[in-house]
Amino acid sequence: MTVNPPAGISSFLAPGLITKEITEVIDMSAAAAASFSLKQTIPANSVVLTAAMSIQSTIAATTAVKIGLGRVTATADPDKYILSAALTAAEIAQVENQWASPLTAEETIGVFACDTNGAAAGTIGGGANNIVVVRIVYLQALTIY
Repeated sequence: MTVNPPAGISSFLAPGLITKEITEVIDMSAAAAASFSLKQTIPANSVVLTAAMSIQSTIAATTAVKIGLGRVTATADPDKYILSAALTAAEIAQVENQWASPLTAEETIGVFACDTNGAAAGTIGGGANNIVVVRIVYLQALTIY
């Protein structure tokens, strides 16, 4: 039996808008740190649609009790997109509602060691298999030229 990939779906987005995705594996096994930045950034003129985080196994920590996915640049916001319930294995996904405040500047994203309320606290990582996978889907408004 031959299986063909599904046919492409034409975009329903208006010209000048595109959706993009950042998916990265953050390996924190080598050493503990307060935060781990993603390699890719979210560009200005973007609206984050969804954020997801997969904590593969219990993450080693000092002081921290949760893991945040948030902004590194400008004024740091460790839990801007997601705050885990604990340091244990979990799958977390949520819809973001940023329509009223799109990004005016490029944003660097990171995985943070957090306290119960989502503030930066302590360190995470340094244990075997301390891996977190993150995905952010965003809508970007393109300039004309």
